Amino acid sequence: MPDDEILSSQEMKLDCLIDSRKLPLNANSRIASCACSNRLLVNGTFEGGYILSDISDPKDTRFLGEYTLTGSADGITNHICISKDDTELLIASNDKYLRIIDNETGTKKSSCRLPLAINCSASNPRNQAEFIMTGDDSRAFIMDKRTLRHDSFEPCISFTGHKDYGFGCDWSPLDENLLLTGNQDGTVRLWDRRYPQENLYCWSSSLGSQASVVSDDFSGGPVRNCKFSYYGSHVIWAESLDHVGVVQVSDLKKENEEVHSRVQSIDFIGKCIGLNVCPVDSGKGEELIIGINDCPLGGVLRYSLEATDKPLDFDLMF
Repeated sequence: MPDDEILSSQEMKLDCLIDSRKLPLNANSRIASCACSNRLLVNGTFEGGYILSDISDPKDTRFLGEYTLTGSADGITNHICISKDDTELLIASNDKYLRIIDNETGTKKSSCRLPLAINCSASNPRNQAEFIMTGDDSRAFIMDKRTLRHDSFEPCISFTGHKDYGFGCDWSPLDENLLLTGNQDGTVRLWDRRYPQENLYCWSSSLGSQASVVSDDFSGGPVRNCKFSYYGSHVIWAESLDHVGVVQVSDLKKENEEVHSRVQSIDFIGKCIGLNVCPVDSGKGEELIIGINDCPLGGVLRYSLEATDKPLDFDLMF
């Protein structure tokens, strides 16, 4: 989340929160995943662990500790999800384990051995016990933390329709029945949890055009990230390289050509390593933040998603 100083000055400030060379356990580790809340920053490593920091005060960040989840050679920390109250971490590792970690003690509360590696997860904003996950399977799943069993895979709901592995998913903050998935098959799909056998809308990652049936020669690139906007009115997705698309959820109900004309395409050079949407302007607007990994041209892009009810700016003159 952007801190108050950045919002007031409209200048991007880079802070070194952790000098990895000084870490006793992860001095030579590489970052595989990252999650952030208003209070916590969690960095997952390729070596099967994570690094926890307190960033509640931007001017006085605190290193909280290093934690090892697994010693497996396949133990890359693929994805981290922080609970709404910052008390739990939901961590998916490439060794096919899903772990729930107590943030207060740094101990494992429960774990589940899965038949697939999970690449992304997202909690239900209105019920933190539920979460959607997608991974090395063409299906996406809704799971319930309360029914997780160590050696039993029992999803509450399975969504079928994609043709390859999934790398992105999200849960709408506006409507708890709406879910989003992005897949290596080059499509983004919007789902209603009540009808998991068929998606509501499906469109190309590159063009943003609606498609009910995806052919084998589909031109969309693999989708690595997809999210609802902070208030749920927009959908944002990123191909692995060079392209991010934005569309209003309400526009998906229109005809193909109308949808295509309403998609905003953001093109750049480099690999998209993540995207997020944060509230700004006292809750009247949103800011899209895109991370780009490219040796000479990498960095952070920021775009304003202004709300329709945002008041006009006036200068007060005497």
